[in-house]
Amino acid sequence: MLFGLKNAGATYQRMIDIVFKNQRGRNLEAYADDILVKSQSMKEHLADLRETFDAL
Repeated sequence: MLFGLKNAGATYQRMIDIVFKNQRGRNLEAYADDILVKSQSMKEHLADLRETFDAL
């Protein structure tokens, strides 16, 4: 996908929304090229990171 196109940002965000649909709002927030994984403990964080990397 060329980033010079006018709709490239919306296309990228839609793809991120699809890839992380099961995590968004639960343990992950994503906007543009920023992805934040949030957890309440280190053990949960490692599991959440694994889930995120598996989705990628």
